[in-house]
Amino acid sequence: MDVPGGGERQMLAYMHHLPRFGVQADLYDMWKPSLDEYQIFHVFSVMPGIIEMCDYAKKRGLKLVVNPNLWVTRETKDNYPFSGIWNILELADRVIVNSGMEGNTLSDVFGIAHEKFHTVLNGAEADFLVAADPNVFRKAHGIDGPFVLNVANIEPRKNQLEFIRALRDERPDLQLVIAGTARDEQYARACIEAGGDRLRIVGMLPYASEMLRSAMTGCEFFAMPSLLETPSIAAIEAAALGAKVLLTQVGSTTEYFGDSVTWVDPKSSDSLRAGIAAAMASTPDKSIWAARHRLLWPQVMPEIVRCYRSLLI
Repeated sequence: MDVPGGGERQMLAYMHHLPRFGVQADLYDMWKPSLDEYQIFHVFSVMPGIIEMCDYAKKRGLKLVVNPNLWVTRETKDNYPFSGIWNILELADRVIVNSGMEGNTLSDVFGIAHEKFHTVLNGAEADFLVAADPNVFRKAHGIDGPFVLNVANIEPRKNQLEFIRALRDERPDLQLVIAGTARDEQYARACIEAGGDRLRIVGMLPYASEMLRSAMTGCEFFAMPSLLETPSIAAIEAAALGAKVLLTQVGSTTEYFGDSVTWVDPKSSDSLRAGIAAAMASTPDKSIWAARHRLLWPQVMPEIVRCYRSLLI
């Protein structure tokens, strides 16, 4: 939780909403362990460091549910601790994936039966249905002129460096505003050097706050040009607010937004520049509909409950 990302946001959203659907959901407290009071142990990572805790919970009689939040292919599997991830997926009683595409890919790469996977879409809080005055964000951070918004931690996977370069080439009149913290300090310094006065890093904005919604409301468009996404919760939130959206085509984002947003190949400078021009000329009508009609947390929670119940029959 030092530098929270999508997995942490997902976990907190589940904990907040599940009680409304008849499920007691608590964060595990290592200082007050109480596994005997629960039926399911739910983790939101497949990094190998958690394997002992998962195994311990299983031995105590709990069902193990895992959210991998992972997009890995046969071509990229060597970039990850493959055997450690496989151990966790194999140990799990159910694997919740954020899309059917993610489930199919993980099943193929790790050789795990499709029946173990259960698809639950990511969502946005209803707070993001309420627009905020864009001047709130501008005044607080001294931002004049048009800007593009990226809500993400600063790290190579989020591809901010190449996007900054493309933005300066295509639309030097636009600033890039990054709302997030640096997971990779060296990469962040490279972004600052490349962006110059066209880059503003404002740090993490309080979740669902007026400040964050003001930034999303006031941007020219929201950009998530990552090398992969599974997908971006922040993109769903921006779309729900009515922002135009530019998204990476790598990962499972296409399953969420179809033809309603601007797609880019994150490894292609030409595609990034073309995407910037297309996003500026686009309208948000379709993406608003996609987010508001099926991608709010209360709309997706019943699927999580179905997953849990299937394990307790």
